[in-house]
Amino acid sequence: MSYEKRISRANPGLVVLVLDDSGSMTEFLPGTSDAKYLWVERDLGHIFKELLARSTEQRGDGVVIKPRYYVYLIRYGSAPEAWAPEELDIEAAVTKYAEAGNSLGLGGHLGGTDAEAALRAAYQFLKKAVASERYSNSFPAMVFHLTDGMSQSDATQVAKEIMALSATDGNVLMLNAYIGTQTSLSYTGPEDFPGYIAEEEAGPSEDNLRLFRMSSPMPESIRRNLVDDGIFPAVREGARLFFDVRTREMLKHAIQAVGSMGSRADRTRT
Repeated sequence: MSYEKRISRANPGLVVLVLDDSGSMTEFLPGTSDAKYLWVERDLGHIFKELLARSTEQRGDGVVIKPRYYVYLIRYGSAPEAWAPEELDIEAAVTKYAEAGNSLGLGGHLGGTDAEAALRAAYQFLKKAVASERYSNSFPAMVFHLTDGMSQSDATQVAKEIMALSATDGNVLMLNAYIGTQTSLSYTGPEDFPGYIAEEEAGPSEDNLRLFRMSSPMPESIRRNLVDDGIFPAVREGARLFFDVRTREMLKHAIQAVGSMGSRADRTRT
């Protein structure tokens, strides 16, 4: 499967965000004096605006927005909560985010960390979405799962079910980002991050290993965009869509991987 379909108004991209909002998300992100959830909200807000820019065209003296991206967001702790009843086109998502004071409603209010329940909710949404007229011929949907702690449930099986869903251009992609952990991979930051290829690099933490196994291999089209756009210029072929987030810079760059389904040139397409 190619993962080469260009994102367009006729064949829009779908991003499903599954965000840990357990109590530990109120702790400071390493090296900062702000809570983890605040950094997540800020950086995702920047990505929303970038995706809106890719959907905006100059038309005479004004602009026209042709939604090329849709967003569905689930917050979770002990149980999942949807941000909106259905997916929002990117203009509606940016408006909702702005009207809420540049907030996604995170705040560490949702108790424990039940990743299986959250990803099961994502699966129930996705199995209908990927078969729909809007997305069935698009670049495959991407699930971005961000967590900062051990889950009280094992989401491995439902992650496999998500990755087995497919559109004509490939299977649904699963990206996992783990805040505040250390692994066996040596790197200093986004500029020399090589990506995770082998389990021995992702370990020794069992939580890391589970998230690594739950992550899709990175399609070459996404890897090229990450390199060409300078997001992760050193990422290797064959890396998984798995990131450990040791600093705010790694959080910002890992979140940018969501937008790398299509290059900035996509905004010129119908």
